[in-house]
Amino acid sequence: MAILTIILLVSTAFALGDTMIRPKTPCEVARDAVPHGLVGAYIPTCDAAGQYTPEQCWGSTGYCWCVNSSGQKIPGTESPPGTVRINCSTQNGMIRPKTPCEIARENALKNVRPGVYVPTCDNDGQYKPEQCSGSTGYCWCVNSSGQKIPGTESPPGTVRINCSTKWK
Repeated sequence: MAILTIILLVSTAFALGDTMIRPKTPCEVARDAVPHGLVGAYIPTCDAAGQYTPEQCWGSTGYCWCVNSSGQKIPGTESPPGTVRINCSTQNGMIRPKTPCEIARENALKNVRPGVYVPTCDNDGQYKPEQCSGSTGYCWCVNSSGQKIPGTESPPGTVRINCSTKWK
């Protein structure tokens, strides 16, 4: 039993020559357990101290999510590819819930097809003052609720109204 314990300690520790630095953390063990060259595998990311980074992403799918200090996914924090990511740094132990803009964008991206308008959100998850339809080229200003402000629509190729200053 003692030999097995010693082998385990040695195999899960960083070594620099003959000097032991520290045992691997659970994040480092999980990261290093993924076989090199395994295409499509999720590989945990660890910070310099070996702890799980608050945001984890699956490189092959583009999905990201927040985790707690044990590396467990925090429900409701998943961000599909092309959506605004949730800020995984905590504030009073809470994760910011998705905003109406982020929810509308996520729902639109689930039904992507020609003509579907996909809202754009800023880094805080609020509607950007100017919204545009990628398929038609039309742009318009919106209020903080994402509702179109009448008389602000700009057809493609025309001068756009400055939504950031004019319609606050």
